[in-house]
Amino acid sequence: MKVTIFTCATGGGHNSTAAAIGRELAALGHTPVIRDALAFLPKFSANFISKGHNFAYRYAPKLYGVGYRMEERNPSPLLYEQSAKGADLLREALRADGADAAICVHVFPAMMITELRRRRELSLPAWFVATDYTCSPGVGELDMDGYCIPHPALLEEFAAAGLDPSRLHATGIPVSPDFIRPLDKQTARRALHLENKRHVVVLACGSMGAGPMRSAAEKIARELSPSEDKLVMVCGSNRRLYRSSKLTLEEYPQIQVVGFTKRMPLYLHGCDALVTKAGGLTTTEAVAAGVPLLYLDAVPGCETRNLEFMSSRGYALAAAYEAELPPLIRGLFSGAIDPETMLRNREKTFPRDAAKAICTLVCPA
Repeated sequence: MKVTIFTCATGGGHNSTAAAIGRELAALGHTPVIRDALAFLPKFSANFISKGHNFAYRYAPKLYGVGYRMEERNPSPLLYEQSAKGADLLREALRADGADAAICVHVFPAMMITELRRRRELSLPAWFVATDYTCSPGVGELDMDGYCIPHPALLEEFAAAGLDPSRLHATGIPVSPDFIRPLDKQTARRALHLENKRHVVVLACGSMGAGPMRSAAEKIARELSPSEDKLVMVCGSNRRLYRSSKLTLEEYPQIQVVGFTKRMPLYLHGCDALVTKAGGLTTTEAVAAGVPLLYLDAVPGCETRNLEFMSSRGYALAAAYEAELPPLIRGLFSGAIDPETMLRNREKTFPRDAAKAICTLVCPA
């Protein structure tokens, strides 16, 4: 089968999810094509959505959260109306690809497909993949053949939003197989030249390096030995943060500042804990790698929902303020907090190999 996967360039998570599904489709003998749905919108709208999202997420998280909560309480038709402008070009892309099915890993292209179905201009199977641990605004209005959601405990929430329960499938969120594949901690550390360290903590706040990473790094570093421990601070695509952190954190030899890296699977397999914002994909990567997860300063909105879902079930710990990080770090290292309980809770309930489960649904044998 030929399958077009629609993503959206609003952060790296959706693109990573699309890539994971694409790899699995190809491994099963199908032909995937990955397209950015923003390319179907007028240039001004696409830039406003992409750059506006990135700016608000990095520099105005409270404003971002206000907008998210407004959409939750009183959904505006504006989001659907703007997305629907790309429906015609999306339809032409499907025709050009010779697609037999479509998969959307973001609500925008799913809204475009919903618009085409309302016009009776699209008949091929189309699926939506949720990438946060909540039913985000707008998802309840979609018309798709199936909805792949992150966890069985969310079935009721998605059904309450108006979706047909028979179309809901708790597949999990797809991640790279490098996170799923078992890897010994010491083997990972040797590959990263960290094999002589007693404790390794990774601080990573999404592909954009959002949040108070520098101040969090300083607080964590004070709990670590300059010679025996290491804090790996991953700045992602945030070059300004990378440059400034290299200068301002040089007094802490226990901190290693890293920019964009393709070695995140190694860092997660090799660390004792991940400190991060509550992004859906980062959360799932940590779960897949089996690493204890400490949340910091969630951006109001979907990240708040992710944090609440994970921490309320014992799948992760959360620091409401940066000052709460040091006691959590101390607790993990001293044994006062048992990370194995966290990992066992996840192991019992989290779906495994989401990409394969989704591809089997979309392309049945």
